[in-house]
Amino acid sequence: MTDLHYDYAVIGGDMRQVYLVQELAKEDIKICHFALCQAPNAFSMSASSLNEAICASSCILCPIPLCKKGHLLNQSAYEKELSIDEILPNLKENQFFFGGCIPEYFKKMALKKGVYIFDFMEETSLSIFNTIATAEGAICEAIKESPLNLWHSQCAVLGYGKCGCTLTNALKGMACHVYVAANPKEEQARGRLIADQVGNLEDFGKNVSKFDFIFNTIPSLVISDKLLKQMKSTVTILDIASMPGGVDFEAARQLGVHAFLCPGLPGKYSPLSSARGIKETMETLLNGGFQ
Repeated sequence: MTDLHYDYAVIGGDMRQVYLVQELAKEDIKICHFALCQAPNAFSMSASSLNEAICASSCILCPIPLCKKGHLLNQSAYEKELSIDEILPNLKENQFFFGGCIPEYFKKMALKKGVYIFDFMEETSLSIFNTIATAEGAICEAIKESPLNLWHSQCAVLGYGKCGCTLTNALKGMACHVYVAANPKEEQARGRLIADQVGNLEDFGKNVSKFDFIFNTIPSLVISDKLLKQMKSTVTILDIASMPGGVDFEAARQLGVHAFLCPGLPGKYSPLSSARGIKETMETLLNGGFQ
């Protein structure tokens, strides 16, 4: 199949991509899909291969993030791993390609082929909207994994970027006592607007024994075995940073500390809302918002 028979190809990912197909199918457009985690409840064609889905479509919609474990396509439908490098040879001039956290080498090679390429996570409105689902999902995970109430608990939020800010607001709304730990002065200043206490990561280490819940948003090692040894036996750590996270999970396992890496929370807890946000962002860009 070499002609562009479809308006969109939706590839890989989690339930966000399943709902994205269903949302797109409400319109008068042709859709195919490949390697979805389950069949969508909508009229769309299942492509027989990754190559077919790409070659036959004007617009390629890939997951957030695009990759897992290096350069492997983020998908769970096939036991055989698929490399994102299999996508590049099949891209054509004037196609549109969307994904999240796209590697720089992939962007450069696609642009050389005349492909319009967009990284969802570089779109500020979507990345901020995405923090809502991430924060809600992190709170759900905390409630599920801990024997303690969040209400009036001692919580630490490490990092005060987009996710840290939204999460802190949500925790304060649940009557939690929130400590924000961040090294950048700007993040500390913004954290003081709502958190009960703010410090840097060194200060956090000095106070680590008091926390019931620790939420990490920093994608580098910030919770070492030394800190893990000082924590309460009942502490629950939720790491929502990008892979590989910021916790020494092997040390946590050996010490019996409840620590959880929580990737893809929007796809787990609010995939329909997230799919609608993806669709809205994509349509804005396709209608000229990228110019």
